[in-house]
Amino acid sequence: MKLLEPAQDDQQIANQALLHLESVVAIDSASDEDSSTIPSTVGQTTLARRVGEFFGGLGARVEQDDYANVIATFDGRGVGEGSAPLALMVHLDTAKGTVAVPHLQLAREWNGTALAWEANPSLQVDTETFPTLNDFVGQDLLHGPGDAPFGLDDKLGLTHMMSLAWLLHENPEIPHPPLLLIGRPDEEIGRMEALLGLAQLLAERGVRTGYTVDGIAPFEINVENFNAAGASILFERESTHLEGSLLAIRLLGVNTHGATARAEGHRTALRLAAEVLQLCQAKVVSLVSNPDRDCDADLILDCQTPDSVRRALEDVVSPHRPRGAGWQELAVPEDFSADSACDQLIRFVQRFLDSTPGFTLLAEDSEGHDGYSHPYRAVPTEAGIRLDLRLRDFTEAGLRSRIEHVAGLSKNRASIEHQYVNMGPRLSDRPELVRWAREAAEALGIEAPQLPIRGGTGVDPFLDAGIAVGNLGTGYFAPESEKELTSMSMLSGHAKWLVALVQVAATATAEDSRAS
Repeated sequence: MKLLEPAQDDQQIANQALLHLESVVAIDSASDEDSSTIPSTVGQTTLARRVGEFFGGLGARVEQDDYANVIATFDGRGVGEGSAPLALMVHLDTAKGTVAVPHLQLAREWNGTALAWEANPSLQVDTETFPTLNDFVGQDLLHGPGDAPFGLDDKLGLTHMMSLAWLLHENPEIPHPPLLLIGRPDEEIGRMEALLGLAQLLAERGVRTGYTVDGIAPFEINVENFNAAGASILFERESTHLEGSLLAIRLLGVNTHGATARAEGHRTALRLAAEVLQLCQAKVVSLVSNPDRDCDADLILDCQTPDSVRRALEDVVSPHRPRGAGWQELAVPEDFSADSACDQLIRFVQRFLDSTPGFTLLAEDSEGHDGYSHPYRAVPTEAGIRLDLRLRDFTEAGLRSRIEHVAGLSKNRASIEHQYVNMGPRLSDRPELVRWAREAAEALGIEAPQLPIRGGTGVDPFLDAGIAVGNLGTGYFAPESEKELTSMSMLSGHAKWLVALVQVAATATAEDSRAS
């Protein structure tokens, strides 16, 4: 299929896309799971309004509802004028701990050696530490200051969608179907209520096909994802007698998304603490995970020989320091109250790690179609301390086995919450989702791999409304991590991929209309 290309060259597209990216990462739109409103934060409403103004300036009809769903509708043109509409969607919120930044750092023609992080000089990001970064060698990299993620999930997808709209505006000869470009709130915290009316509205307008632009790997195509559940185990508060010296520690884990945990060497403070206590004599009498970075935690240890604990900490943590791990000694708070439940929690994590259920346990040991069962945070409550685990598997039977494993280890004290299901079976009769995206990539001389989503995209309400929704990669490294980065080449390449995709969709749906 011969597709029209934009008149702008790659550098022009990338420069414009960078303006788009910097305009949206400068807005704090992190969602808040403790909020009862939708959207959960004001920043999402602000971003929705700004995005609506941007699309409106390019000729779209813009709507925004009370949930901060924003819809920008562009009429079809050329061969796509009378074809079926296509929806492209992103989420407006970012994960907790994300920090807005006014501008990004640019590393030109990166050669694979350690990047310079102005707010985190000890961070070692190079191809030796992270081999998956070889895909970015030679490119002009874009990254943040290095102390927190700045929101490429999913503001990079939003950037690509903005660049698509800009390119179509600047190249009116390029055909496309009626397009609905959509930003939705609170995806990171699973607020599906915001999508029920939106899904029904799209169905009423004839939308049967769409894509979320929310993937990670360059030009990946996804039509399947995890089945997911969460498990929680409460360890009841119990006062304890202190027998030795108190040592207060801040344990810094390796912060990654579960999807990329193995490639990026993820570690939680809970795992590190469990390994430390296997090397020394100590008891955990206080424990709390960082509310913004689940991989970090503050602990107070009751120990006879503090130096042996310090040596154990160094032995366990130092191999992971290049990826961001570390430990700091803190002052013991004056109002400290010892709780033996904290030690029970860590001892449970040790038993969990030592168990052999016949499937992969931790996210950092899992990849591809392999699932995981991952204890990731400790949360103090009025009754004691709660351990939260993520349970993920691509099959329903596999998820049931993971639930049964946690239930057995906890002696049936685990509370289970089912979260989302694999969309793969419901998309099995819509092969065009993969075919169109691959045809678009092939037209650009690009390989578009079909990969599983090692997470979810929150599209169940759309599937329920009869709208098939695949997912497209956006091209970046280290989602939801202070190490996240993309490149100018990814900005231009993914924008051109979407331009090609809407042309493929226009032709295909126009042919379907004529055939019917």
